[in-house]
Amino acid sequence: MHIESLLDKKEVIQVEIIRFLLFQTKKTTKQTLAKKVKLTQNALKEYLVDIVTTCQSLGETFNISIEEKELAITFSSDINFDKIILAYVNQSLAYQILRYVLEHKKVSIFQLSQEFSSSEATIFRKLRDLNQLLKPFHIKIKNGQLVGDELQIRYFYYSLLTIIDTEFSSDDLAVTYLIEKIQPEFRHTFSKGALKRLSCWLFVTRHRLSVANHENSHFFDIQDKFISDPLYQKMGEVIQRYFQDMVSYVGKYEGAMFYCFFVSFDILGADNFSSYDLTRRKKISTAMLDTYSREIILSYYGYQRLSISDEKGLAYKLSQIHTRVFCFQGEMTLYDPKRIHDYFQQYITPDMTDLIIRLIQTAQERLGLTETIKPFLWTNYANILVSINLSLYQNLTVGIDLDNLFSFGESLYHFLLSELSGIPQVRFEKFHEYEYYDLILTTREKPIAETPHYYYLSEFISPYDIEKIKLIINKIKHQKNNYQK
Repeated sequence: MHIESLLDKKEVIQVEIIRFLLFQTKKTTKQTLAKKVKLTQNALKEYLVDIVTTCQSLGETFNISIEEKELAITFSSDINFDKIILAYVNQSLAYQILRYVLEHKKVSIFQLSQEFSSSEATIFRKLRDLNQLLKPFHIKIKNGQLVGDELQIRYFYYSLLTIIDTEFSSDDLAVTYLIEKIQPEFRHTFSKGALKRLSCWLFVTRHRLSVANHENSHFFDIQDKFISDPLYQKMGEVIQRYFQDMVSYVGKYEGAMFYCFFVSFDILGADNFSSYDLTRRKKISTAMLDTYSREIILSYYGYQRLSISDEKGLAYKLSQIHTRVFCFQGEMTLYDPKRIHDYFQQYITPDMTDLIIRLIQTAQERLGLTETIKPFLWTNYANILVSINLSLYQNLTVGIDLDNLFSFGESLYHFLLSELSGIPQVRFEKFHEYEYYDLILTTREKPIAETPHYYYLSEFISPYDIEKIKLIINKIKHQKNNYQK
């Protein structure tokens, strides 16, 4: 579920306008923009006013100006596009209803219509739309209540609030108290990000404890897999005592639900996980999958290529992925999944694609996962492999020799830097005679240094030169970083 799915049609169009003005490289006229978002120019004018009104409170400056029929968006450094999106989601009717349902034991359509000054018909339609969005999480709003497995309900709200709400703090007293109970089990402290995530989960848990939902059908299927894990057993004891100080009734599955969260959402950190991994039962299905997947990846790169630290990080990332897909259903994302997929796709080679497919198939077989989980697994496995690739890549050094051009040399040097500096893992510098370079760019007909690669530049560098240089650099990269499969 993409977070923008919670927006109404008008809000979607406004976000589309902002996105277009931000990411369009060419100058945009009112006419072009109106056609793009399918609005009349008068309607567009009203939308632009609404956008400025909504966004001005987010930071020091936000403005959309019109100069010579061209539109331009400007805002201060304390505002970014993510912040704008979340502001729209925060004020959306869908989000407001979801928060209200979380904070009240039971609600009615009449009650919601009064609370949000909307007609009952509007509320009914919005609840219907929300239930469609909630389907991947296997929960719904029925008869004024949240219906579904309790673990899934908590997971949904945790996923939602960690994206939207920035008020959760690592200094939360409830978190501090809980960490005091848990910390003796681990050698390392928890990061501030982990503590904020803990704060959010505890916030959701406290609200849900007041409702006392006892539906745990999904949880029955997974708890037996972890019951022999020493950490699972410890969590049961700690969490039971922890919540007994706050509420009159604590269900017997509170510790188990907390365990599922604790080992799935980057709470432990790689160092703590490494210590825990030595004690957990290797017969647990997720643990066996972690080990098998790790061996597949290490074999692909060659066992000697990853450092101990990188191997530790790999083991941790795999455990997070596998425990999460085993315990939870559905996904909430801030960014468009297609954009994320396209981002990783540009770094993925055919060999890596085959590896990802093999990892996905293995996870599906060993954990009994459905086809719907494939996009999540693809993105997360791709993220791991791309990260490893970039960390293992040896940097290329390119020397630029333009000394024979005299006065033109300096300007052409900076032109080359501006055109080529965006290439990752490549360092460009002015040529020095006694330095080694993987590639020399030069206007000399005969290079003055010994190197396997050089490129003979035109006096006035052409687009052809730039494209040819990029191809040569990529070829050298491939040769230099040719992995031993």
